[in-house]
Amino acid sequence: MMVSFYRWLVTSAGLGLLPPIVWFLIQRVAGEGATYQLERVVRVVWPSSFWLMATDGIEGTPRAYVFILMSVAANVLLYAVLGSFVWSVKYFVAGRSKR
Repeated sequence: MMVSFYRWLVTSAGLGLLPPIVWFLIQRVAGEGATYQLERVVRVVWPSSFWLMATDGIEGTPRAYVFILMSVAANVLLYAVLGSFVWSVKYFVAGRSKR
């Protein structure tokens, strides 16, 4: 049975929210210095994290939180678009195999 598009979209968007949440939790628990080794992994699973450079020097201000929100939202949107693409490929491949 095929998973509905809406469910697939929500799941993929939720997966886009997961890397920022995990990153901020690791930073909170381990501290800034311990996360240095994980930065390469973060750049792969959270490509819009480079927007966080805009918060350098303005940490804790409303403007910094806007940049963080934009970065997280861009990642959720990216994962949703990629999930939609995967769903459509899967849908068309499954449709052709039934013929």
